[in-house]
Amino acid sequence: MKALKRDIGIQKAKLKGRADKKGIYENFGQKEVRVMEEKHIDISSYTPEMNAKRNAITDFDNWCSDYCG
Repeated sequence: MKALKRDIGIQKAKLKGRADKKGIYENFGQKEVRVMEEKHIDISSYTPEMNAKRNAITDFDNWCSDYCG
C-alpha cells in the first residue's frame, strides 16, 4: 500500500505540472489511472488489502476527474 500511495503522489505532482503547462483536457489522468491499476491490482484477488488499493485508485481517479487547477 505504501508503494501505491507513493506512486499516486508522484502522478498527482506530474499531472499538476502538466495542467499548469498544457491545461486540462477531457480524459485528464486516465492513462495514469490505468497504469496504476495494471501495476498494483491483482484482478483475481479480493482481499481487504487489495480492496483498499482499489479504493485508493478510485479516489485518485475521482481526483483526476474533479481537478480544476
